[in-house]
Amino acid sequence: MFDSMPVVVIGGSVAGLLQGLQLKRNGRDVIVLEQDPSEDRHNHESGVSIGPSVVKLLEKYDATGRPASIPSRFLSAAWNKRLRVGEMVWKHNMSNWGCLYLILRANFDGLMSEVVPSPPAPKPTDGKVEYRAGKRVVDIDYNEDKGLVHVHFVDATTGEKGTVTSELVLAADGVHSTVRQLLGIPTRRQYAGYIGWRGTVPERLLTPSTIEYFSNRLNFSIMKGMYFISYFIPTETGHTEPGKRLLNWVWYYQVPEDSAEMAAMFTDTNGKLHPSTVPRGLVNPNVWAAQVARYLPHMTGPLGEVVSKTPGPFITKVGEAQCGAATFYGGRLVLVGDAFTGYRSHLGMASEQAARHCLNLEKVLNGEMTHEQYHKEVVFYSQRFILLNRVIGLMGMGWTRALLATLISYAWLIFTHTLGLSTIKANVY
Repeated sequence: MFDSMPVVVIGGSVAGLLQGLQLKRNGRDVIVLEQDPSEDRHNHESGVSIGPSVVKLLEKYDATGRPASIPSRFLSAAWNKRLRVGEMVWKHNMSNWGCLYLILRANFDGLMSEVVPSPPAPKPTDGKVEYRAGKRVVDIDYNEDKGLVHVHFVDATTGEKGTVTSELVLAADGVHSTVRQLLGIPTRRQYAGYIGWRGTVPERLLTPSTIEYFSNRLNFSIMKGMYFISYFIPTETGHTEPGKRLLNWVWYYQVPEDSAEMAAMFTDTNGKLHPSTVPRGLVNPNVWAAQVARYLPHMTGPLGEVVSKTPGPFITKVGEAQCGAATFYGGRLVLVGDAFTGYRSHLGMASEQAARHCLNLEKVLNGEMTHEQYHKEVVFYSQRFILLNRVIGLMGMGWTRALLATLISYAWLIFTHTLGLSTIKANVY
């Protein structure tokens, strides 16, 4: 199915590369269009979860042999200044966005980097691939008679226009998807009511006791009306060994939408107001200093050390973006990853969802699953993890009434799905 022309993937981040690598290894030709003109995509030094679907894809298709994550065995919780109020076994793998990206690029199109200085050669059964950086998609149209999707783009550097045509286009262009906007796809957006301060600290800057406290675990630090999650990740250059790792943390903090406090936080050092993210290096140092000074006395010792030693935090709004349909043009254009559903970031499900979409699309292309079955599966999965991410966030923020309502919604979703009473429609546009 759809194998006479190269598959076009719009978006060259983790979701797009997972799709591209799987297609390549299955002998399909692939063209990736990525609007960012840079090759290595640095400055994405943040933590990502490596769930079972990601592990399955890497075990099957990765030829670099590089470790992509750091395993942890426990989930622990601190309460205000109490260091440990709970702990349970919860095995998990955490990675660095940049490290994972570079491993995938080495496998997909042979990009050399410090992570993979000698990329693996293509296998005889691999399809031919192209990674076209700096190509911003500006229009999409569909020839129904021929079953072809035309993707029009502009080179971000030269302004030169171009078009690629395919029987199958995968839109993996993220939570702010251009494809969704071009097609006018209805999307439910919701600000969560809180933002995430984010940062990483080189392990070498931390004291031995703090390293020991955070090692081998995901650590939740709950304070009144806010909480932190922290864990070790590889460096962007792929170091996973003790002493060279990064401690990644996220601080979920309540901020009313459109408030003066929000405006101050999202106005960078150049006076520019950002709609959703202030990148590393542009956060107003006075705003960050005031935030730390206000709450540092209420943190545990290890957490306070980590926050105060963070060299360059960045800040993002937390929210959701959810579509009601994943497939369009009779299944010839498919939204995947965050382009289909963007979760609140509490469970780190973005890469896992993207990998799950890969595995299910493989079944569709192999004739093991229909487009209607694919649609129902991905919609149920998105509804489930929209609610689960809300549960974690609401628990951490202490919003009891909203938490109870969300738990009831989740129980009802599972109940109706189990009994076959789901109202998910088989929409394939």
